[in-house]
Amino acid sequence: MNPEVEKNLKALEAQINELNDLIREVSDDVRKAGFSQYPIFVAHQEVSSVGDCILDRTEFDFPYSLNATTLERFIELGLLSEDRKVAFLQTWGDPAQQLCLFWVNGEFTRFIFKPFRS
Repeated sequence: MNPEVEKNLKALEAQINELNDLIREVSDDVRKAGFSQYPIFVAHQEVSSVGDCILDRTEFDFPYSLNATTLERFIELGLLSEDRKVAFLQTWGDPAQQLCLFWVNGEFTRFIFKPFRS
């Protein structure tokens, strides 16, 4: 992996660890309210039109802003194809126990699955 991308990934991981409780609460709320059983969080530094902003990086001095959206919205926007859904969900595991993060770092994008801390 490119050293700059690796450095940015470490910064993202530190931010996600610090915000674990907030992200888990939003994830639980999305699922309990019936919006989706599959909330996805988008980490970005530029403006993103995918999802609703739950944390603006400039307000809180974090490296990434976070948006909340859903798997259904990702499919609707063509960011994930319907035929890949089953394999994607198998990789994800239990959304109550593990977050799904879509990381946008310039031209580099990646899904990251990370267990919530208890």
